[in-house]
Amino acid sequence: MKHFSESLPFYKANFHCHTTESDGHLSPAAVADFYKNAGYDILALTDHRKVTHISRDDLLMVPGIEIDYRLTGQWVHILGLGMNDEITDRWNRFGTPQEGIDLIRSLGGIAVLAHPAWSLNTPAFMRSLTGLSGVEIWNSVSTLPLNGDRADSSSLLDVTWASGGELLPVFANDDSHQYETEAGVAATMVQAEELSFSSVMRALKDGHFYATTGPEIHQIEIKNYQELIVSCSPAESVIFYSDCPWAEGRSIIKPGMTECNYFIQKSDHFVRIEVRDKAGRKAWSAPIKIR
Repeated sequence: MKHFSESLPFYKANFHCHTTESDGHLSPAAVADFYKNAGYDILALTDHRKVTHISRDDLLMVPGIEIDYRLTGQWVHILGLGMNDEITDRWNRFGTPQEGIDLIRSLGGIAVLAHPAWSLNTPAFMRSLTGLSGVEIWNSVSTLPLNGDRADSSSLLDVTWASGGELLPVFANDDSHQYETEAGVAATMVQAEELSFSSVMRALKDGHFYATTGPEIHQIEIKNYQELIVSCSPAESVIFYSDCPWAEGRSIIKPGMTECNYFIQKSDHFVRIEVRDKAGRKAWSAPIKIR
């Protein structure tokens, strides 16, 4: 069983950034120019509590928003992708995160949990949520020099998934505000039939994407429910994480490799793949359900 199509292209996307319409430092047009010049195909402007509209012929714009809640000991930020202005009239900032997710879905969009490590979200809280279409495993602004080092949420997600949380596809987004060191770092690579709003939204809903700060994941294949094979751009290491604290052969270090495999352990209920290149950049697959 192969995870990705052998024939469809991948499109480079950033689904989380801010403009001068909320607390970003660049205008919507300047943000779109930045990402187009950086080689992106798809962009969502996700200003806080507002849908910012902009039309481009050379960049697929996905209308989005970021809504937020403050709970005891943690914040909750949720991206709504594929939104219209109705959400600003119907969103209740004093409601619950689950109500926000339900509202996004009722309006035809998809809901993504943003930067859970930065937000101090707990596994128990994340397990309580339903209806999410994904979660940020990487958030570029959530590290030095603009923040503490909480950009990578992978360990937190492993704990959540290992304790019964819903296995969610993963996004890597910049969450650009300053457009300095954080911008153009991350991408969510979407495999879609064509570069159109309907095709991209369908691919997101179906989980046909992976997260990266550089490396490429070309294919993931499960053979006979026993062997997991990944092909990728030249990597220094590939790690197969699961809900088992230790597993033989899970860490493969072989500079320049473009393919490697992992024999699934009887104790593995899910496996996710992390590819690292010689510059230390990473790519992450969604957690793959094994049993």
